[in-house]
Amino acid sequence: MAEKIVIWPAYLAAGKTRSEGRIVSRRDAVKSPKVEEIEKVARALNLEPEVEKEKAYPKTHWEKSGRVLVTKSGRKAEIVKGIAKGIKELRERSMRR
Repeated sequence: MAEKIVIWPAYLAAGKTRSEGRIVSRRDAVKSPKVEEIEKVARALNLEPEVEKEKAYPKTHWEKSGRVLVTKSGRKAEIVKGIAKGIKELRERSMRR
């Protein structure tokens, strides 16, 4: 079975600092990313996403933000960056309509 990595919405959140869990650059960060968006983009990138809605990011354990497990297909930072870019594109497309 392929190795899975966890993608927390906090990794992509523009409203968070690095110490709060953001791992993409400010430029690549997304405003309040949703698990559904992460799943949609991960599916488009063929990462076989699995959503776990009831999970809470350890640093904000009172917030059930959910998380997405994706197939590891390279470096985690690159995967997360790709997902962040995908969410931005997704949102731009839905705004154009």
